[in-house]
Amino acid sequence: MKKQPHLDDLPPYLMNRLIARMNQNLSEILRKHGHTFQDWRILAVLAAHNGINITKLSEAAVLPQPTVSRLVAGLKRKGFVERRNARTDSRVVEITITAKGMKAYGKMMPHAVAEYRAAVKGFTAKEDEFLSDMLRRMMKNRNIRLLPRVT
Repeated sequence: MKKQPHLDDLPPYLMNRLIARMNQNLSEILRKHGHTFQDWRILAVLAAHNGINITKLSEAAVLPQPTVSRLVAGLKRKGFVERRNARTDSRVVEITITAKGMKAYGKMMPHAVAEYRAAVKGFTAKEDEFLSDMLRRMMKNRNIRLLPRVT
């Protein structure tokens, strides 16, 4: 009989533990600055992929669509995002980040980068790149697509 792997040797478990801790740390820092972690997730996606619909935003932010709709409504009240009809199909609503939202995101981003840098402390640039490449391969293996980059 083949021996079962130990939980602590399973990469998905290790990744989940790491990401949960990193997100918790970032959440605490953002809260001190008057923001929520979920707001960060929405603004971060929009800063990279502005003008996407709720479905794509939900998928990219890894949050349920009703949660994203609620978060977008709150961010709209703060003036961080706007909702507008898509140019190609007026039935589709696109979410865009405003200048005020970009300013808030710009203040949050250094905290997110610092949290990541703390996690990869001691990694070489080549190791950091290798890690990203392996994660992208794993995502591809599980048919998880990133949104197209906007240049």
